[in-house]
Amino acid sequence: MKKKIGTLLLLLTGMYAGAQVPEEALRLSWRPVSGTARNQAIGGAMGSLGGDATASLVNPAGLAFFKTSDFVITPGLQFTKGKGNFRGTDNTGKHSSGFDLGTSGFVFGGMGYKARNSYSITVTRTANFNQTVSYKGQNDYSSFAEPLADEFAASGLTIDQALNSNNITLPTKMALYTYLVDTATIGGNTQVIARSEFTPLLNQEHISTIKGGITEINFGWGHEINRKWMAGVSVGVPIMNIDRNTYYRESDASGNTDNDFNYMAYRENYSMKGVGLNLRGGLIYRPKEYIRIGLAFHSPDMMVGTETFNSGFATDVEKLFAPNSGYDSVASSTITGNNAEQYKYSTYTPGRIILSASYVFREVENIERQKGFITADIEYTNYKWMKFGSAEEETSGTKEYYKPFNQAIDAIYKSAFNVRVGGELKFKILMARLGFAWYGNPYKDKTLKANRMNLSGGLGYRHKGIFVDLTYVHRINKDVNFPYRVNAPRANTFAAVKETKGTALLTVGFKI
Repeated sequence: MKKKIGTLLLLLTGMYAGAQVPEEALRLSWRPVSGTARNQAIGGAMGSLGGDATASLVNPAGLAFFKTSDFVITPGLQFTKGKGNFRGTDNTGKHSSGFDLGTSGFVFGGMGYKARNSYSITVTRTANFNQTVSYKGQNDYSSFAEPLADEFAASGLTIDQALNSNNITLPTKMALYTYLVDTATIGGNTQVIARSEFTPLLNQEHISTIKGGITEINFGWGHEINRKWMAGVSVGVPIMNIDRNTYYRESDASGNTDNDFNYMAYRENYSMKGVGLNLRGGLIYRPKEYIRIGLAFHSPDMMVGTETFNSGFATDVEKLFAPNSGYDSVASSTITGNNAEQYKYSTYTPGRIILSASYVFREVENIERQKGFITADIEYTNYKWMKFGSAEEETSGTKEYYKPFNQAIDAIYKSAFNVRVGGELKFKILMARLGFAWYGNPYKDKTLKANRMNLSGGLGYRHKGIFVDLTYVHRINKDVNFPYRVNAPRANTFAAVKETKGTALLTVGFKI
């Protein structure tokens, strides 16, 4: 169904049937580098360093440093807790934990003409979406029903016509069905009303539980052109799986039991599964033996996904139907005629450009004599490059359909720089590592404060063809969450969300 940009922006939070909204595009795009324990210990910087299986995910030219073959496996555990602040009220979410998988697989080094080629086959959990977003507070300014009433009023339709129209969003239909949004005669004129706006103060609560992530199968190739130049390319197949359960509730906080509104509640169960393709390429230049300069380019992740969802809506309008109860509810299947709605479409994450430099202490071919390194990546990406499109052959009609969605992305997001730095000191067979990563704010609106910061450290062991790396990454993610959006010039209210994640990774590897 076609929707204008204004209607789309009102329903950005997922309270709309489907995920073709900017927040879901950002979820797939705004994510840190994942890799082996060694790579994560140094902040994820791998644009010029090489010699690690993670190179195929950052700069595949780094595979050319392999002169022997490795097998690595990187299991991990992740611990998450979050909190939100909504209109001055703090709320702490539930603690959660789960399994993680860093880069695991094979690197075949020193192959081909004069042993200048290296190849890799790896599997990595490149995005872990497991989190609970929870907040609540009191609001005397706006209501979830306000944009739904605005949409119905702007349509010019009767209630019966709106319930059967393809141009009215599902939440608005459900609000009409349960009498949260209705028409009333006021001062002799028929007007559209939202009953929750009759109360001067509302309790509002939002809980969203998300599980799943993106697991990428990657095929890489690195080539040593000569002693100074390395080149490489890799092809990735990202496999996406997301499950999200959302609950939103609004209730009368005024104490008035006769204003035709007690509470409303909305619940949505959503699932997204898909598969895609990406391409990475890069160069590494060594002007001196101990200096490495890297340049890498990442194509967008081009993914085709199928989303499935169902939802429910309930409203209690107190004594409106006296002497009967004022409670009414509806399932999405009642309105759509299906048990679950499905949509299939394509998504494109933004491409990336990475510039990197490394300094290796005592750079010699025999890595056992190297004493350590410092390395840094600067990554540029533009979140306005995110895009929705048709899963089928693109036509002028499909371009027009997805145009409002992509214009909304362009209106909300901007470009950002991400920085990753790290270092290692080597003590014969033991290594100590530290790292830091910063992912900049993707939002154009300066009032929306968001960033991601990783602090990491780890230890490594290398001896007789066996290597073991242990790393801990402390992640602090700051973002915003909108329970709903209202029409301009009215201001939108949002929650400031802070998530703290602790990830422990263990890489075990063997020379083969």
